[in-house]
Amino acid sequence: MKRVWVAQCLCPGRHAILALAGEANSGQEAMVSIASPLRQAVQAALQEQTINPWCSLCNAKAETWVYEIGRTRFRTMEEATPTLRESEAKQATLRRLFGDIPRSD
Repeated sequence: MKRVWVAQCLCPGRHAILALAGEANSGQEAMVSIASPLRQAVQAALQEQTINPWCSLCNAKAETWVYEIGRTRFRTMEEATPTLRESEAKQATLRRLFGDIPRSD
């Protein structure tokens, strides 16, 4: 049965670096159609320097980031979009409030 899956790139502190959602029939299909493109997008963003190679909240380096994928309760992206947009807005607020605060290692 088709469901919406979310793949996330997370630092060890479980702060989301980047995420991607899409529809898939199984976890295996989601790995190919959602998680793999997310990995490619993160690598491209790092190479293009459009994201920092560290977590803006805890300073964890890109080499320590992990990828996870999980199935949501939603059947379609249309159904999931309002919830995903709300989560995205909350993350943007947190990033504006706490992201890129100078830290010492």
